[in-house]
Amino acid sequence: MAGFTVSALTTYVRENADKIYTAAITGASTLKIPGISIQTGIKNADKLMLFANTAPIQVGGVCAFNSSGSSTFSDVTLTVYPLKWQDTFCPETLENKYLSTKLIAGSNYDTIPFEQLIVDNVIANISFSLEKTIWQGDTTLTNLNDVKQFDGWLKKIDAGSPISATATAAITSANVIAIFDDVYAKIPAALLNHQTKKMTAFCGWDTFRLLIIALKNANAYHYDAGNSATTGMITLPGSGLTVMAVNGLNTLSGSLASYGSRIITTYPENLFYGTDLANEYEEAKFWYSMDDQNIKGSIKWKSGCQVAYTTEVVSYKNS
Repeated sequence: MAGFTVSALTTYVRENADKIYTAAITGASTLKIPGISIQTGIKNADKLMLFANTAPIQVGGVCAFNSSGSSTFSDVTLTVYPLKWQDTFCPETLENKYLSTKLIAGSNYDTIPFEQLIVDNVIANISFSLEKTIWQGDTTLTNLNDVKQFDGWLKKIDAGSPISATATAAITSANVIAIFDDVYAKIPAALLNHQTKKMTAFCGWDTFRLLIIALKNANAYHYDAGNSATTGMITLPGSGLTVMAVNGLNTLSGSLASYGSRIITTYPENLFYGTDLANEYEEAKFWYSMDDQNIKGSIKWKSGCQVAYTTEVVSYKNS
């Protein structure tokens, strides 16, 4: 049902209408991680130019010039998809409820009360949906309408050529440390201590909590986890590998089973998010429509995902 839903409210009785509480909704936290590649100015699609070079060392001391090595350009396409939120609000719906105390005087309503409250929650919900979609988005889903609008990073990675960590039936507090150790061991040596490609193991909060519990149960008192339980970041003991929890990788009911309990290890710059304007989804427009005398709200934006080098990703998923 569009607009206001007030069926759960009784007819007007004087109440404290000045206090309306909203639930805390997590924003698109992954897009705020330093290094995540956000590509703007895309109306439909953009090419991400990739470059690879080899420079083999040759024997010197001879009067000859021998060309060797290679400099190869390639590209992948980052496609964005037009998305929107729109709703219609009839202020007269509130007249016989206690919320009527916030309506303007008279019977002609060209504004709505709580506009900022509505906008803030709409944006928070869009951010939360984007957080899920950039990781688990899949256009083949038949449910989860907000997650099937475009393909996320997991689908791009699985369709590419990632390095696969050893799969187990499920991640538990008994095997989670061994799984992360295996992920760390699978990172190519060329990437392990790369100066500009700082590898990070991304996982859901559900997996991250299992890791924290396992480290605690291992009695590793020489290792201080600090406030990792609230920050969602920890250094895997003995490795120096940063493990980061993101809500987009939480096991999501209704999503593909292969997208649950995932660990994706790569450098943030390898993950691309495309849009037209950065934070365009935060620009909400509300207006009074004279034709039907409703208040209408609209937000439009574009979103899409791509992974530059799937070969530089260590991917774990359950068997």
